[in-house]
Formats: sequence, structure tokens, C-alpha cells
Amino acid sequence: MKAALRGHGSDSLVKGWQVSGTLFARTAFPYTVFDYYESGLLARNNYFGSVYSVPVRALVPGMSCGEGAATVPPLKPCLTPQLSGDGVTPNPNALFVQSGCETGFNVGRLGPSGSCSNGSVVSFAQGRNHFRGPGYVNSDFTIMKYTKLPSRENAVLGMGFQFFNFFNHPNFSLPDNGSSDQTFGQIQYLDAPPTGILGGGAAFRMIQVKAQIRF
Repeated sequence: MKAALRGHGSDSLVKGWQVSGTLFARTAFPYTVFDYYESGLLARNNYFGSVYSVPVRALVPGMSCGEGAATVPPLKPCLTPQLSGDGVTPNPNALFVQSGCETGFNVGRLGPSGSCSNGSVVSFAQGRNHFRGPGYVNSDFTIMKYTKLPSRENAVLGMGFQFFNFFNHPNFSLPDNGSSDQTFGQIQYLDAPPTGILGGGAAFRMIQVKAQIRF
């Protein structure tokens, strides 16, 4: 036994191991808030471009999303909803004028949607890519054992496990960036990793057994 182990263990058990992994990490992607309701109204007049939502005040830079924007309950949207909890009353803390209250690009009136004609006029430019979504971190891990096949001169058998999204870390996508949407500021999807058993697309951890023969 001692002669076989040579003080370190059997060669067939000690040799041939391979460990590898990948790490994907990036900062948050920027995004812009649009008023799709106003875009729909302008489309009737053959204007098919996107319209930025009009801020009610100067925007603070660097606003970002967190996990709470995708977790219920309680939901904490990245951006203040346009309407209060009843879905009807305007939210006094909203960052943009209500849908239908725009009077031009970067100009609008304060007040409830549909009855803002007598509201105070505000004029603020939002600017492109003013907000940022969540960052992204994903890691994969592989452990393999390679063994020479005695019956084949150059053949090697490899067996092991592959772990995709090894830490099962959720990566949240960009929030709903339409100020006229009921789900404005909420994150409703997970970002799919670039690798996986299915070629990407599955956001949760996946494990597969791998076997291969090289010759």
C-alpha cells in the first residue's frame, strides 16, 4: 500500500484534475425615461419618434435601481410611480409630469392627467441616459478529472461537473422606463447569463455532468 501511494496517494486519484471558471462583471447600464402615451398621441400626426418624459424639477444624477425594485412585497420601484397606490390619484412625489400634460418637448403643466390645463408650467430637460439600472455579476465553475485509457494509446477520459451561475446570484434587468405605465420603475425580468446548459437564457443556477473522450 505504501509503495503504491508513494506517500502522496495513488497517481490515478491525484493526477489529472482540472479546475476552471469564468467571471462576468459590469457596471450598471444607463437608461432614459420615455412617455409612450405621448408618443402614441403624436403618432397620429405622423411623428413616430420617442418622446422623453418631462421632469417636474431638476433631476438628481446617479439615481439607480436596487433589488427592492423587483421584490414583492413591499415593492420599492427605482423611480417614483406617477400615481399613488389607488392607481388614480397623482403622486405628489412623482419626478415627471403626468401623461397628457406635456405641452411641448421639455415643457409641461403640473396637475392630474387630463385636467392639468390650469397647472403651473414647468420646463426641465431630462437628458439622455440620466438613470442607471442594476449592475451585473455572474460566475461559472467547472471541475474535471482526466484519466488515460489503458487500452488506447492517446485516449483520455474526462468526467466532471459544470456549474452555471455558481452562486445562484440573481441579476436584475432594467426597470420599466415608461412614465405612463402602471409598472413604471419596477423591474420585472432577470438578465440571462451569457453561458449556460441551454446556451444562455436561464437566470438561475444550473448543474450538468460532463463526460468526454479525447483521442
